[in-house]
Amino acid sequence: MVALLVGLRWRQLGHQFGRNPWLIVSVIVSAMVALGLLAALAAGLVALRIAAPDAAVRTLVVVGSAIVLVWWIGSIVVSADDTLAPERFALLPVTARSLLPGLVVAGITTIGGIGTTLALLLMLVGWSVSPLALISAVVLIPVALATCVLGARVVSGLLAGWLAGRRMRDLVVTVAVLVVACSGLLINVMIRAFAQLSDPSALLPVIADAAGWTPLGAVFGVSAALAAGDLAGAGLRLLVALACVVALWFAARGLLAARLVAPVQSRGGGRVRSGGLLDRILPASAVGAIAARTMRYARRDPRQVINTVMMLLLPALLIGMALMNGRGTGSFALSDGTILVPAINALLIGTVLQLGIAYDNDAIALHIHTGVPGRADRAGRVLGFGIIAVPITVVLCVAASMLAGRMDLVPASLGAALGLGAVSAAGGVWTGAFLPGRAPAPEANPFGRGSSGGVQSMLAMLIIAPLSLIIGGPAFGLAIAAIWTPWLGWLSLACALLFGGLAIWAGTTLGGRILDRRWPEVLAEVSSEG
Repeated sequence: MVALLVGLRWRQLGHQFGRNPWLIVSVIVSAMVALGLLAALAAGLVALRIAAPDAAVRTLVVVGSAIVLVWWIGSIVVSADDTLAPERFALLPVTARSLLPGLVVAGITTIGGIGTTLALLLMLVGWSVSPLALISAVVLIPVALATCVLGARVVSGLLAGWLAGRRMRDLVVTVAVLVVACSGLLINVMIRAFAQLSDPSALLPVIADAAGWTPLGAVFGVSAALAAGDLAGAGLRLLVALACVVALWFAARGLLAARLVAPVQSRGGGRVRSGGLLDRILPASAVGAIAARTMRYARRDPRQVINTVMMLLLPALLIGMALMNGRGTGSFALSDGTILVPAINALLIGTVLQLGIAYDNDAIALHIHTGVPGRADRAGRVLGFGIIAVPITVVLCVAASMLAGRMDLVPASLGAALGLGAVSAAGGVWTGAFLPGRAPAPEANPFGRGSSGGVQSMLAMLIIAPLSLIIGGPAFGLAIAAIWTPWLGWLSLACALLFGGLAIWAGTTLGGRILDRRWPEVLAEVSSEG
């Protein structure tokens, strides 16, 4: 059963590679990023091992506990993308006792499991401060992996029923994205709080010793105790680690048995109502229908909700980082360059529109069957997202000017943001016609395969960003000059409307022509079968 489940998982991955070559490139890029992180971990451990062996041991306990915690918490957002979910075996004559070992080993042999194994092997550099610690760390690697995988299965199993409701899934995903987006600011806050302590170096031993007695870090605390010569403490921590694995094993088996006989069914978000006012305001045409649907998605689809939230969050994070780094003047006023911060949303606007068809997934076949012109598809998406993005941009520009104490620069701020945003939107609808990207299917895990659009999205951004700077350059440059000559802000706004409007016309026209020729290929690329 173990070999069968492991082989099944890898055959599923191979099938995805065969149907979607872009996924291979995505995995290669992800692997390179992971190798970079592992290299940084190795360099840090070698430096600590040489310069501060005692600190290296304590750091390993904290790092190991963090790895286990990431597995447990991460299971909440990735469990919906589990290709070996218990519900898939509910109709087969199998038991939880026979399935669980295979599911655990299959979890260890995933890409994340392999990366964790490599990290644990690299941690042996730090454990080499003591022969006993090194030997115990090698022996306990399987225990650490079992703690990660079993704990993840228990957490996801306990919350499976709670996460079956669409509203709750959407809430969890949105909160997770916000936490990830704010991670830089949160880390900055933690570093500053740590620096304010009278003796920061004394905090690491306290955290490491406490974590070494918890289920998260007990398996690492064994080696730490042996490195310190505490044989009794190592023995007690070993009991805690083994007891944790045993408890997680029986809990995971019980939850698996329950889901095999009573599968958890996903629940929808409720009854869909008519558009009402929205349908009356927008034109009664293909463009108006697509625009109305785009606006509905922005309210109902968590993937689109996140995009809207990020438009408000990104400038706020940049301003927050500036305030925390002491760039202010002691009050809430910032430098005049703050008026340019809302223009950062141009990068997000281009990506959102480039992935518009990918978000539709299989449903884009409706456009093909009804004969929707490619230009109408492109124009409708720009109109729908523009109705949302333009008011947000105006609010951000006014707020940025207020924070800078320069309300006379509102036109300049609008010129920079609208100019780059309009050109980025045009680039998005154009590149989206031949690089539609990948996105998780509706109701699937937004953090699953294709959650960031894949390599096609990266290539599209390499095209959109230079175009935005070149075509939107006059509006952006005049906005910068307006900091010293405010009346140039009105010229910046005029350039934004002129060049932005021409760019959107060109993007929708060229993108529409490409779509008219490539509808079947686009459907094959974005469909959930790919």
